[in-house]
Amino acid sequence: MLTQRLGSSTQMDAAFIEDFIRIVKENPGSCDEVWLATAYGFPPLSVHREMAAALGETAEKLRGAGLRVSLQISNTIGHGQYMAARDCSGLVYDGSPVRNIVGPDGIVSRYTFCWNDPVMREYVKEEIAAYVREIRPHTVWIDDDLRSDNHAPVGYGCFCDDCMARFNRANGTSYTREELVHEINRGDTSVRRAFVAQMRDGIADFTYEVYKTIHEICPECYAGLQNGAHGYSGGDHVYIYEAMYRATGLEPKSRPGGGAYSDHNPLEFLSKADYLSCQNARLPASVREIRPEIESLPDVCYGKSIAGTCFETTLYLASGATAMSYAIMMNDYEDMDWHGEMLAAFARQRPYWERLARASQNTVRGGLTLCMGHEMWMRPLYDGEGDFAWSAEPVYTAEQFRPLGFGVTFDAVKNPVYLLHPGHVPMLTDEEIRHLLTCPVITSGDVLCALAARGFDSCFSASARPISTAQLYETFTDHPVNAAYTETEGGVVRRRWSQSFSYTAGQAIVDRDGTTEPLGYYASDSAQAVPEFPGEEHPFGCADAIVYTDAGARWAVFGHNPWNNTVSSRRRAQLLAAVDYISDGALTAWLDTPAKVQLLPREDSEGHLTAVSMVNLTVGPSAPLSLRLRNPALKPGQTTVLFCSMTEPPCHLPLLRVGDDYLVSVPPLDAWSIGTVFIADER
Repeated sequence: MLTQRLGSSTQMDAAFIEDFIRIVKENPGSCDEVWLATAYGFPPLSVHREMAAALGETAEKLRGAGLRVSLQISNTIGHGQYMAARDCSGLVYDGSPVRNIVGPDGIVSRYTFCWNDPVMREYVKEEIAAYVREIRPHTVWIDDDLRSDNHAPVGYGCFCDDCMARFNRANGTSYTREELVHEINRGDTSVRRAFVAQMRDGIADFTYEVYKTIHEICPECYAGLQNGAHGYSGGDHVYIYEAMYRATGLEPKSRPGGGAYSDHNPLEFLSKADYLSCQNARLPASVREIRPEIESLPDVCYGKSIAGTCFETTLYLASGATAMSYAIMMNDYEDMDWHGEMLAAFARQRPYWERLARASQNTVRGGLTLCMGHEMWMRPLYDGEGDFAWSAEPVYTAEQFRPLGFGVTFDAVKNPVYLLHPGHVPMLTDEEIRHLLTCPVITSGDVLCALAARGFDSCFSASARPISTAQLYETFTDHPVNAAYTETEGGVVRRRWSQSFSYTAGQAIVDRDGTTEPLGYYASDSAQAVPEFPGEEHPFGCADAIVYTDAGARWAVFGHNPWNNTVSSRRRAQLLAAVDYISDGALTAWLDTPAKVQLLPREDSEGHLTAVSMVNLTVGPSAPLSLRLRNPALKPGQTTVLFCSMTEPPCHLPLLRVGDDYLVSVPPLDAWSIGTVFIADER
């Protein structure tokens, strides 16, 4: 299901609509739905009513052409100061009774309003009701200004007099604004929790009122949220979706988004895909349609190319989306024939995209699970951090693993192998840490140091000691994890080193009870290198090891910064083998071929592998790829899998059984393109 969003400069232009319908008909399968949009700003309600009547006629034209019509609410509480360029006279005028959102420093956002304000609520309900009556939309989508932060010039809200009074009344306190801000950031954590709960309750109540109004007019209308970051408001948007569900009785929909407005740097698409995956992982079970935004603003051909838009679409569908929305025709800056070329490309990719959408339905992204913590927003502030820094969500801490040929995920459901980044340790509760002690974990030596500081030092068979690695390299031991890169000559193991280190900070892993299993030792050819453990067999210390927890789990701990994608093929192979070793083979897909390719596996609720997408991250074609599958969702007697890509026709590839695994030889992928092996959908 592909959706085009139209804007004020296109949806009111009858000639544009006729031309748009023409190119859609010329390119069957390129567009299924159109989102019309309410007036941007806060004009008098009479303006909304006139616009709604005109859009009602547009909606009938679109439906007559076989297109579904939905509605985007361009703003509810307001985006921020830049809305001053639009007509806001319906709420913003001298003597207006509406209450604005207020920041922690007392600054007022004149074009954004407190979600608890009754004047704003009544205005928004009347506005939306006018459009819903005329358009009868399939879904009403609220834009991403329904949030508690990022309302320039207010960064964090709301601290208006009413919200302050509500908080003090509910909690039996008498804080001034300055005192409350201090307590939220650096005081008793219960104050932050209570403040966030008040924000969530207020926004949820406003959402319920809006959708109850819509449902009374149009009972068959679905609810949708265009959402972004959620660190400041409690780590998810479940409270909004639940309010939508209660108001309508229909499953709400999600449009995650944020960033990547051009294709000047395609790496931005990968970051956005991670961001979307994190948002998807925090959706309630009631949300089944995930329709990310693809924005090319300001809608010009030198912003985002046709190829870039197709790549982005494929990437997000491979990452868990089940549909797509585009903001690429909201302004009439390019000739319709150029948009026609874009839609023609969509039509060509449609069969592949439909398979990807099916593969994302009822599955999750597989791979190593980035350990985020369920309440990151409750973490303490670090020394030197400013107020509200706790609201940042470190989504991209695992981006270094993208090109290494195995998956990284936020929402594994079966046998997760965790990636624990040192920056996440302060965001974990003691209970979450104790759970990790029962799980296989890939991490770095500084995490052992951080956990020791948290009181968990005695839970491990080893400790970590900071050292300088500036003049060191590493040699592998004869541990089974290193089997592919050790050789024996005359009964003596010859150890190969992986690489030298260009940075100066690292950790030595120190065994405590004889159970720790070294994977590599530091060594040096420099006379200036100072031994950390003089007189011992390995005077520079252990570089990485399998470390046991007191709960019996195995952790692979690397003392030389594993958060790095500039590695040798040996290091990457060692990392994969370590994952296998500590988890007893839990990883379901990886590349045997050392190639800069990101893997996006999909797994069902039982952990069966249903599809694997591969993203070539280089400027030239990849080598042929050897893809290893484990626990695939095969039908009885199935001997092939379907392979689709952005550039070649679909074909069937044979499965080669190797022990408990299966190998698939995948043809080379073109530069910055994507291909997918479909296991459960081999049609």
